[in-house]
Amino acid sequence: MFLYLVVLFLSTLLLTGCTKKEEVVEEENPDSVVKEDSGEEEKVVIEKEDLGYVSNPEDFKNEKQVFGQSNEFEYTVESIKDGSQSGYHDFEFVISSTEEGATTPFFTVEPVLTKGVVRVTIKNVVGDNSDITHTKGIVVEKGAITGISRIVTSLENTRIYEIGVLASNGFFVEQTQDSDGTWIFSVKVEYDSEYTKPTVDYGSTDFSSDEQSIEGMVSADGAKITTYSYSVSGGVLRFVFDVASGASNPIPSVSASYDSGNSLVVTFESLASDKVSTWGKSIALPGWVSIAVSRTGESSVYQFNGVSGAKPFKLSATQSPNQVIVEIKL
Repeated sequence: MFLYLVVLFLSTLLLTGCTKKEEVVEEENPDSVVKEDSGEEEKVVIEKEDLGYVSNPEDFKNEKQVFGQSNEFEYTVESIKDGSQSGYHDFEFVISSTEEGATTPFFTVEPVLTKGVVRVTIKNVVGDNSDITHTKGIVVEKGAITGISRIVTSLENTRIYEIGVLASNGFFVEQTQDSDGTWIFSVKVEYDSEYTKPTVDYGSTDFSSDEQSIEGMVSADGAKITTYSYSVSGGVLRFVFDVASGASNPIPSVSASYDSGNSLVVTFESLASDKVSTWGKSIALPGWVSIAVSRTGESSVYQFNGVSGAKPFKLSATQSPNQVIVEIKL
């Protein structure tokens, strides 16, 4: 009897152990998820913005257009506005004159493709109520059109505006006149929906006294300097090199750093040509600052002298207009 009870107890124990083992095997973790690899990569499709189409493509050209003629009447730029239309961007210039007998103002639009702009020139301007200044323009950034800005000029009573274009955007100008001595010039610049912007190094975004550089085109790419301009505003000297190249990236390689005498030295190591270097050995700037200009082989060096101490500076670039810009806090 005792032997029977022992055998019964051991059998029960063994069966209980087997039951627990089966429960452990069958238990599933609800947080465990097994994903099968389908072997297919997820593709991201970026759709281009539909910019529409112009109804009169034959009218959009890269040819200079002139309205009015040289005269002695005085004009005011009342406003400059922009807007997107089907296939093109519209820049509307409203110009007025209070003088009796005033005729159409001398208004020209011409392509400057080496600089990447469509240039608008208005003569005999004595007033300006528009919002566009030398430091504030209109940004577009669509269809290979970057925007519009006003540039510095030494021509008296002349306004020059540049519409930045990254491709060979054609343009078309319409002119109408109101009975109250107001003229409306509509500069229509065609979008280029197929344009793909190249990778461009635009340089620094902050002021610093450390060495700065831009990696761009070289002599073999047709890199060149065509002209320069400068201005002083808010205690900052801004010196602008207009540049170009034969490649889609118009910005040349350039570096800038202070030498042991605290002169800022700007070096273009490899240029096919430099028109500015042929105009003289020095450039006089405001605030007792001057630039010593030298060119050896393919290299051009611009040494900014007269800057008190190693003042913070910024070396940057823009495209359309194609420029390398040196700014120094005086």
